Amino acid sequence: MIGVLARGLESGDFEKLVARIPLHEQREKWRTARSGFSEVDLANATRKIGVAVDKVEAQLRVTPWLAGDAFTLADVNFFSHCGMMVARMFPEIGNAARCPRTLVWAERMRARPGVAAALRMPDRTNPALRTFTGHVV
Repeated sequence: MIGVLARGLESGDFEKLVARIPLHEQREKWRTARSGFSEVDLANATRKIGVAVDKVEAQLRVTPWLAGDAFTLADVNFFSHCGMMVARMFPEIGNAARCPRTLVWAERMRARPGVAAALRMPDRTNPALRTFTGHVV
């Protein structure tokens, strides 16, 4: 998805924005995204998502929420960055065989009144950002 954003900016605007990123590694990631990630880069990013999901699954074996017995910002953060879409975007990772507790947790998240209200809002997302590849279906 970062590639869709990076390629959507004019060269001068892109360089100005990248110059403001404090971490060298993040600047390089954005520059690479502009030209396209290699299969090795994509495989490594997918591996990292798997590691995160596995950690969440392990935690949910112990507690009902990510930081313990109560719903916290940790749940909101993971849901918004990965947990909400992992089953759809990475079916090889977000499935009942690999992470059943994570999928149940995601349903509990969707059932929370505030989350449900947010998910009912109009989706103004660029259609190219709604998929992992950036290809509009």
